[in-house]
Amino acid sequence: MKKSVVAAMLLGLFVSSVSVFAEAPKGDFTVDKVTGKVEREVSAGKWEPVTAGSKVEAKSVINTGLNSSMVLKSGDRLITIKAMQKGTVEQLATQTLAAKPGIKIGAKATDSDVTADDVQGRQNVSTASTRASDATKDIEWAE
Repeated sequence: MKKSVVAAMLLGLFVSSVSVFAEAPKGDFTVDKVTGKVEREVSAGKWEPVTAGSKVEAKSVINTGLNSSMVLKSGDRLITIKAMQKGTVEQLATQTLAAKPGIKIGAKATDSDVTADDVQGRQNVSTASTRASDATKDIEWAE
């Protein structure tokens, strides 16, 4: 029984690792959009700007500057490389695809059915300044 459980766990780990590597895009990428300063390394120490519409190889080293980003197209998939990233295109694309989804900047908020009557607030919240002024009442001042 224990051997079959261990075998099932190992099989599950193998299948999940294969699916992660299968999602990594391969081959050349087309630059769909560039914002800010994005460069690729042509030779050791020599960088050139990346422009929209250009092709980059998976092994190309990319450097995105402050407040910069790049959108790559691989097949029908769009991959966004965020600011302050440096590495190969393949490595950065894999990191982006492996990242867990969260709240995105510019996401649309939806209406909720919560009314003002449902929201409960607190009254008489003390702050540091009110606690300090309350403490001065406890001290006898000799003038």
